[in-house]
Amino acid sequence: MLFNTFVFLLFFLIVYSIFLGFGWFAGKQKWAYRAQNLWLLLASYFFYGWWEWFFLTLILISTIIDYCAALLIEGTENQIRRRLYLSVSIIANLGLLFTMKYYDFFAVNLIDSWNQLALWLGSTEATNSNTYLLRNIILPVGISFYTFQTMSYTIDVFRRQIKAERDFFDFALFVNYFPQLVAGPIERAQDLLPQLKKPKFPTWDGVQKGLYDILLGYFMKVYVADNLATYVDQVFLAGKSLYTQNPEIIQSMDGSQIFAGAVLFLPQIYCDFAGYSFIALGVSRLLGVTLTVNFETPEFSKTPTEFWTRWHVTLNRWFRDYIYISLGGSKYGKFAQYRNLFIIFFLSGLWHGANWTFITWGCLQGGYTIIYLVVFAKKKEDNKETTQPKLPTLKDKLLSVLSGTSSRILIYMLVAFSGLAFRSYDAQMMFLYMKKFLFVWDWDLSPNNNIKDMMGLFGEYFRIFLPLMILDGITYFKKERYWIFQIHPIIQAFILSFMGFLILTRGIFGKEVIYFAF
Repeated sequence: MLFNTFVFLLFFLIVYSIFLGFGWFAGKQKWAYRAQNLWLLLASYFFYGWWEWFFLTLILISTIIDYCAALLIEGTENQIRRRLYLSVSIIANLGLLFTMKYYDFFAVNLIDSWNQLALWLGSTEATNSNTYLLRNIILPVGISFYTFQTMSYTIDVFRRQIKAERDFFDFALFVNYFPQLVAGPIERAQDLLPQLKKPKFPTWDGVQKGLYDILLGYFMKVYVADNLATYVDQVFLAGKSLYTQNPEIIQSMDGSQIFAGAVLFLPQIYCDFAGYSFIALGVSRLLGVTLTVNFETPEFSKTPTEFWTRWHVTLNRWFRDYIYISLGGSKYGKFAQYRNLFIIFFLSGLWHGANWTFITWGCLQGGYTIIYLVVFAKKKEDNKETTQPKLPTLKDKLLSVLSGTSSRILIYMLVAFSGLAFRSYDAQMMFLYMKKFLFVWDWDLSPNNNIKDMMGLFGEYFRIFLPLMILDGITYFKKERYWIFQIHPIIQAFILSFMGFLILTRGIFGKEVIYFAF
């Protein structure tokens, strides 16, 4: 079930009405609090099962395994047993994820490697028919999100950071909580479980912020992202089947168009994913539960490290807490730190999908970050140590503005360039588009004159994305997400009405979220 459909609106109105009815008594009556949670759990299973009821068995298996593993871990002081129970949890979760998401990728690459060796040795080739592949299995929606969420719970219990949850239904609600079930944020048990375990009823402040988050989310998703998608799909093609059936289309694309397409793709995927996350945040606020903000205006970042503290915050926090720190973090010197950073960026790419394009994207992000830390971050530290603090002059302020602007443009372009890997369907398309992006600007658009040229694409970019850039810019520089409630009521009403008008008159409803594929 998609947030941006009429079906979800009807679903939420029914769920919310009954939830508020139980919530009215939940503060004083224990049965009402239990009814609230059981009702939300039932609604969450229905919400997830709307796509494919069979996949409820996978999420239920993951829930049962992690619930039992955590109790067994907490129930013994024997370290060998504790590690064994944790291993069962991790292997089971990663086993499901690997089978459904990565098996074909590794199997096909293994066949290709074997065939190269076989031909060299004079033997016969193996074919895909000789190996069991899952070509006809649909990837369960959100499996990467809820798998990481349940794994973090058992790891936290093993580390003694939280107690194991005794109530199975409350734990199941933590795993299946429908606002963030299929596209995050990836919540920690210590943040979400305590909120779920107490009576829930929205406050006026929560309702205000929740409705604004929902409005902002729909504005980003159905107006900005889905309108930009029309022009991004002209450059990158609307689906893999179109690419495989017409591979000559990408050959006719000019580097200037690819450049513009990459610049458009970055706000598209940002608004597509962040918009959905803000809707989840707002819906959850209406239920009296506060989720983690998953995106913090990343398009204004001045450095790669700042970008990754603002983009998909909960995934990066997960990799930091469970991979980077486990590998030693920065404790064993700079080389070990850079190695560990590169590992988590590689894994981040792999998390996004079983394709060399995603791995390349992750490695590029790791390369950007390490180069920044090696070359520029150290220089900044040295300058701060040697420069005496003084009042900035007008010249200093102008230089600061120019430096900040150029840094932001550079980071934007570097991330946009890596987006060519993310958006490409295979390695051949990725390398061709990267080559054209950098070197092949013929400006000869006659072979594909049905596609806008670079200036036409940039015109659509500013027409669609500029309103959000202004809103995000105010948020970034004021460092306040809900600044809208601090301005004059007339200006506030105009902004909110303008957003609502664009959603209703220019919004494209019903399109899936890009991150459902992950």
